[in-house]
Amino acid sequence: MEKDHFHIFEKEISDEKAIHYDVCIIGGGPAGLTAAIYSSRYGLHTALITKNVGGMANLAEKIENYPGYEGTGFELMQKFWKQAKKCGTETLSLEVKDVKKDETGFILELNNEKVVHTKSLIVALGTEKRKLNVPGEEKFLGKGISYCATCDAMFFKDKVVGIIGGSNSAAKAGLVLSKLAKKVYIIYRKDKLRCDDLDKKNLKKLENVEIIYNSIPIKINGDKSVKSIEIESGGKKKSLDVDGIFVEIGSTPVSALTQKLKIKMDKQGFIVVDDEMKTNVNGIFAAGDLIKSKLKQIVVAAAQGAIAAKSAQEYISK
Repeated sequence: MEKDHFHIFEKEISDEKAIHYDVCIIGGGPAGLTAAIYSSRYGLHTALITKNVGGMANLAEKIENYPGYEGTGFELMQKFWKQAKKCGTETLSLEVKDVKKDETGFILELNNEKVVHTKSLIVALGTEKRKLNVPGEEKFLGKGISYCATCDAMFFKDKVVGIIGGSNSAAKAGLVLSKLAKKVYIIYRKDKLRCDDLDKKNLKKLENVEIIYNSIPIKINGDKSVKSIEIESGGKKKSLDVDGIFVEIGSTPVSALTQKLKIKMDKQGFIVVDDEMKTNVNGIFAAGDLIKSKLKQIVVAAAQGAIAAKSAQEYISK
């Protein structure tokens, strides 16, 4: 593909020092990878910028609701990535330090001091795990506190663990940990779990899983590692002896870069898009868990990525 030439006026950057693309996709989860596949197939010079190909989908131990596929999230994401590369996507395993708009597109400053210029931008940064914000959480991070049961379950074989949360991710963590841990407490602030019915049914069958409702964590104790967690239930406080705590209370959008571009977000920090995945900023599209949508699933994120790529292609063609 013949190299395009742009005038970048925000900084004194010559064409030789800037790498030029038609589409840059920030984020390598299901939405970003699908956008890369579609964008490349449209014949657009496409870059996928991510240090974590697969994103949070990699953490899924078993996927049973993606049509035509059963297996781990990591394996599925590798298939996505292989297809994107086959279609011509270039992967930049870097982070974006800064992003600015110019007359012909967007300037991205990467953490290796290189500069990328793109005609259009697809933001698919996803989310990051929400924290408890209770005493002891930061102190024992990596010393009994974990945000990924799939990653760290093996370290708690024959031990006692607590899971904070009651949605799908908490239920999945409970099922994973029940195979290894001696005892699993699921501590939830409401009076019933909000997970899928099948997971709820399977959890209740397990003898080593105990669900503690209407309870919130207030403090995590230990010395060199986690030893116990204090919870409050019905106005009363009690302590549970545990060797580890898995935090599964949802996620928050990764939005630091989008704020710089004045992209419209809702009160929770999710990007607001229309049916074509367009943001309020001309030339910027968004897809995946970072946008406001009813269902956060791989199949939904993939569809949004495909739509975002099509919208980017139409934007560039005009």
